[in-house]
Amino acid sequence: MVVVTLLLYDLFKAVNRGLSLLAAFFNLVGLTFEALRLQPHGVNFALVFNRFYCLLMGYLIFRSIFLPRILGAPMAFAGLGWLTFLSPPFANYLSPYNLASGLLGEGSLMLCSS
Repeated sequence: MVVVTLLLYDLFKAVNRGLSLLAAFFNLVGLTFEALRLQPHGVNFALVFNRFYCLLMGYLIFRSIFLPRILGAPMAFAGLGWLTFLSPPFANYLSPYNLASGLLGEGSLMLCSS
């Protein structure tokens, strides 16, 4: 996943270098939290950092000229859905809709790129 993050940074730095770097940073921090299994106060920060990555990637996809713009909106919406996990009770209240938005957004990007 680290290699994919770096490849996507390189690809999207043509769109916006700063945001692409910020997105890569968020994803790498999220991967570190995930590898160390850190969950202070019961909040899955790995998921939160990775979803900020989704939000930024959605914006970068929307602004790019080499991917269909329509893929950017579901990806950003997926990031918003995943951000509900900042508050576990709120995430439980919105479940399964927050999970569906995440799967729809990330799944549409995966299906388009294959």
